[in-house]
Amino acid sequence: MFVEANFLYAGVFSVPLSLLKFVRFVIPAALMLLYAKLLGQMTGLWSTTLPDFEKSSYLPIVVIPAVLYYVTPLRKWTNAYHHRRVVERLREGLVKITGYPDHKDRYTWKKLRPLFFTLVDSDESLKQKASLAYANGAIWTSCADSTILALLFFLVSMLLFYLKIEEAFPAGMIFLLIAVFSFAGSLACTSRQIGIGAEQLEVIDLKFKSEVEKRLNALDK
Repeated sequence: MFVEANFLYAGVFSVPLSLLKFVRFVIPAALMLLYAKLLGQMTGLWSTTLPDFEKSSYLPIVVIPAVLYYVTPLRKWTNAYHHRRVVERLREGLVKITGYPDHKDRYTWKKLRPLFFTLVDSDESLKQKASLAYANGAIWTSCADSTILALLFFLVSMLLFYLKIEEAFPAGMIFLLIAVFSFAGSLACTSRQIGIGAEQLEVIDLKFKSEVEKRLNALDK
């Protein structure tokens, strides 16, 4: 599939979807630990070492923060703007294939999404491009995770600076810089997602134009 915010560009390599989902689950926890270590070292308030992830005894250190982050809407909020851009390009592209006037209130992504996913599942070339979209999405969501977590650590750093811990200020500036670069990464990954979607739409235009027309005709009734 393509978009549901679940997309590591893998080139010509095939990456198991289960692995990509695992990466999306673990990355936020790893970032939390890394940022906490950085803040502690720069302020001198605490000293910590990153756990040995190969040892099962350290599993709760990763799983607990990962679960806590997963149940929050932070990733969804951070990626909402980029997600809207991607799905709107897909929606517009499907309508454009038919040549029909675009009635946005009628031809919504919610109503066209099932058709898109069905077509992807029915064609091998679309499946291959979808695997690239999933892979790119692992980086996409990781950039969103890094952005929001870096901003949260920036706020913590500024609070510590307000409490007269002067070393927290340069730490905050580093986290702010990380957030800026992460946001730039989100923009780059969004462009990549849009590009993959455009390639999928080309295939749909070539092979499945009549199916798209039928769906829009049904929505016109």
